[in-house]
Amino acid sequence: MMRTYIHIFLGVVMTCFLSCGWMGAAKGSRGKPSAKEGIQVKVASYNIRYAAAADEKTGNGWAIRKEPLANLIRNHGFDIVGTQEGNFSQMADLITLLPEYDYVGYPYAGKTSKNHTASIVYKKAEFEVLDHGVFWYSETPDVESIGWDATDTRICTWARMKHKATGQEFYFFTSHFYYRYRTAKQNSGKVMVRKIKEIAGNNLPVISTGDLNSSPRTSQITDVLTYLGDSYVLSEAPRSGPKGTGFPGGVFEGAPGSRIDYVLVNDRIRVLSYTVLTDSYNNGHYPSDHLPVVCDLFLKK
Repeated sequence: MMRTYIHIFLGVVMTCFLSCGWMGAAKGSRGKPSAKEGIQVKVASYNIRYAAAADEKTGNGWAIRKEPLANLIRNHGFDIVGTQEGNFSQMADLITLLPEYDYVGYPYAGKTSKNHTASIVYKKAEFEVLDHGVFWYSETPDVESIGWDATDTRICTWARMKHKATGQEFYFFTSHFYYRYRTAKQNSGKVMVRKIKEIAGNNLPVISTGDLNSSPRTSQITDVLTYLGDSYVLSEAPRSGPKGTGFPGGVFEGAPGSRIDYVLVNDRIRVLSYTVLTDSYNNGHYPSDHLPVVCDLFLKK
């Protein structure tokens, strides 16, 4: 009987160790970061909502939203933000309003499309893009394609980046998973892990942002968390803001629903803080139908 109890106890310990490994790493690395050990970067994941004609009828058109959205990015001092959905004209508007930033992005439907993009917006005086690319969430991720039971293309844009002042390099990814059918979402988690490993290797910090259209307990997020850590869990400071991040499409006010937007990191990064911003304008309207997830990260050398 004693031997049985010991086996049960050891099983519980191992389960706790595996499930809490990322959290334990975060707690174990507490202490003020040193500039000698790496760099601190403020990053965000933000689905900025495409410029839908229907939004103009509800008073939430892009022409009205773009300045509050740009002000949010500037006022909170984002160093890098991974965006989803913004089309080329929206991204051009943002760079006009935020001349201190530049971006690299790809359209979901290929080079000839002017519609939705997944983009990486960054402070151009502080960071340089060394390389960049795109992959699709499908059975053939290296070519433009619709995956599994999805009805449209979904992508990840990536960049190898350098912090100009220190020369430190890292990878940044921004993704948008399909939103409706289960098979496409479930397989997208596996593709994300496989492609990030293939592109980034194991030697540099990795930041992966995205609207993954999936709550934390889904199988696709479980797959992603076999390789990357969830900043919501890893934050060394108490989290701030609401738990939920997304609204129904085209809804710009009220309480958010599920937590579907993420900032994910590999084990070369400490998550110093985690915040979901609720900045609003025009009597409680948000600049998008998603709330931005913002993290202060420390990227280890």
